[in-house]
Amino acid sequence: MRGLYVQMRDAVPGLTVTRAGGTTEDVLGYVVVNRRKGEVSWWRIDNLHPVTDLDGAAERITAFMAESTAPDRPGSRP
Repeated sequence: MRGLYVQMRDAVPGLTVTRAGGTTEDVLGYVVVNRRKGEVSWWRIDNLHPVTDLDGAAERITAFMAESTAPDRPGSRP
């Protein structure tokens, strides 16, 4: 999906996101749905999007992951 691999794992209360073909060691982020608040959050608490717009949330998460892994960004992975 959108060049990312999304997976549910028992050890994490949400979804893990890696690049397509990545391993569990290549996890780029975590996505959690808070049904009570009606929000999707990822990586940090301030990354929020309403669950009523999952396509918009997917676009924002994809953009965040692309920015977070850019080769010129400090701390990014090769």
